Amino acid sequence: MFLYREKEISLLKEDFNKPRSSMNFIFGRRRVGKTSLINEYVRNKQTLHLVCFETMSSLLIKEFQKNINTFFNIDETINTKTFEELFAYLSEMKIDSKTIIVFENIQELIKIDKDFLINLNNYWNKYLSKMNIQLIITSSLLPNDFDNLLISKKVDNKIKLKSLSFNVIKEYFPNLDKNETMYLFTAFGTNPEYLKLYDVKKDFISNIKNTCLSFDASLYNEGMNIIKKDLGEAATYCSILYAISIGNNKIGDIADCLNLKSSYLTRYMQKLLDLMLINKVVPLTQTANKSKFGRYEIEDNFLKFWFCYVYTNINSINSNNINNVISYIEQDFSKRLVSSAYKKYFYELLEDENSQFFNYEPIKIGSWWNNKDIEFDFVAYDSKTITFIDCKWDKNEGIENDYKKLEIKAQEFDTQLERKYEIF
Repeated sequence: MFLYREKEISLLKEDFNKPRSSMNFIFGRRRVGKTSLINEYVRNKQTLHLVCFETMSSLLIKEFQKNINTFFNIDETINTKTFEELFAYLSEMKIDSKTIIVFENIQELIKIDKDFLINLNNYWNKYLSKMNIQLIITSSLLPNDFDNLLISKKVDNKIKLKSLSFNVIKEYFPNLDKNETMYLFTAFGTNPEYLKLYDVKKDFISNIKNTCLSFDASLYNEGMNIIKKDLGEAATYCSILYAISIGNNKIGDIADCLNLKSSYLTRYMQKLLDLMLINKVVPLTQTANKSKFGRYEIEDNFLKFWFCYVYTNINSINSNNINNVISYIEQDFSKRLVSSAYKKYFYELLEDENSQFFNYEPIKIGSWWNNKDIEFDFVAYDSKTITFIDCKWDKNEGIENDYKKLEIKAQEFDTQLERKYEIF
């Protein structure tokens, strides 16, 4: 088992066995585990790695050619000067058995050659598709027009990596109690590199203090580092992520929080979506491109925590005046962030183990809301039955009254299906 990426590895293995060259794209925000997935998959396989980094195109091409020569054991004096020349050169290499070529972090290449994805279609048709290879391309940027590009029609697998399952935490820390496990999920997410920093011998607040709340702590600059890697106007993007982290999910609310016009934010929101740092969620009965009720969520729990509690307290942290910061986290954390993280966890359960919760196989499961402030954490339905679900963290009393409220607000949902109600 490789940390709950079995599905992705299985897709790549199946693709490798095709009797022709194939191309796979792996998209995922920074720190989601693209490189770890690749390293696990290519273990003990013949693999050429070409890793993009921030530099001039001439230097990048030179570095790639050096890697190609080393991999194929060639003492070559020819110098390629363009990417087309490079791929033409690569296509001349003798390959006896199927070889994997990993082209990592192409978002760095797109910064210096904005037409690379357009040109890649030509490179594939003329050179790469005629080789006995499995091409795997990774990127932390998923352009919103990718599906309209010609290259997208040639892709065998388009894999979008999301954060790892909640179960990763239970695997790393099987003896934590339920409350601390949920706190850990809320603040650190499921990135193994973050989880490794958690010391089970210390309490939750001590771990937060040691990893985030000092200028030399491991994760003190993590949120800013992620943003600055791909985004020039860091101040605006960071401000948007802060506004979302404290509960402003509608674009109008985000604009009000920042004292800006909604129209001004549009291109910034799209860039954050392209980088998969945020998700746009709509009611389950609507489609994303048509809905007027879109809400924005930060994809990674840790990034949400960082912007909520570290970003705006940098002055206090740098001056070593963190008692007020800790006090605020202790008072605010559970009600602001843990409830939404619990819903995120519960959605995983509904998706993966729905037979535990329903006596039918749902056609669709998702959240629903309207413009009258009526909202359901989840709605699930098949052709006969619909279930309205509320998720409540740390709720020990008054459940009967909550059921009545759930039944009343469900009248706002127009349906002829048999209605059922659940509170978890």
